[in-house]
Amino acid sequence: MHEHPSLSCARDIREQAQTAAVRELLSHWIAIHPGDRIPSRADFDPLAVPRILPNLVLTDVERNPYRFRVRVMGTTVVEAMGADFTGQYLDTVWPNADEQLLVRHRVEVVESGLPNYRYGVSPTKFRLDFAALERVFLPFASNGEDVDVILSAIVYMQPGLER
Repeated sequence: MHEHPSLSCARDIREQAQTAAVRELLSHWIAIHPGDRIPSRADFDPLAVPRILPNLVLTDVERNPYRFRVRVMGTTVVEAMGADFTGQYLDTVWPNADEQLLVRHRVEVVESGLPNYRYGVSPTKFRLDFAALERVFLPFASNGEDVDVILSAIVYMQPGLER
């Protein structure tokens, strides 16, 4: 069996991850990964990662053109953004969404089938005064190949707090 490259990418990201919650989510995603293809949303049990539930966002993927609709937005993310975008498209929430990393990185996940990781100060404005954030985008594909849902975990880091 040929290993899908998303699996080794997720393992590499898990080694870089700064927070235990993100590492735990990555470990769960790796555990449900079928090996030779991208896991489906049906494979993912959110109750298996209760610590990070408030930090999760699920977005549905549309193509031609790419659009991303928020299916679920965790309470921590809602608080940070100052609004709940559930049911809305990212391009209706942010001006120039196509130029924003939050859209560009999702497009990369769709086109590559690989997870995407970022740690640092966010270029996207949000309400909370945090020094940095840690974010991972994980692909799901109902047919094992074409990414149709992206699971995001966003952890907002306060300066000086232990990770």
